[in-house]
Amino acid sequence: MSYPSDTLYEEVAFIAYHFHWSQDDILNLEHIARQRWVAQINKINQKIHY
Repeated sequence: MSYPSDTLYEEVAFIAYHFHWSQDDILNLEHIARQRWVAQINKINQKIHY
């Protein structure tokens, strides 16, 4: 089973934009870890904007 490339690009761009991590560092994360970081960034953004 392949991970959708569009979703992967979105996750990498989102984390890189907010945390300024390198593409390689983000891609070296396990899929579940990337999803958790995306969720945490979303929580931070919600707290800031509401």
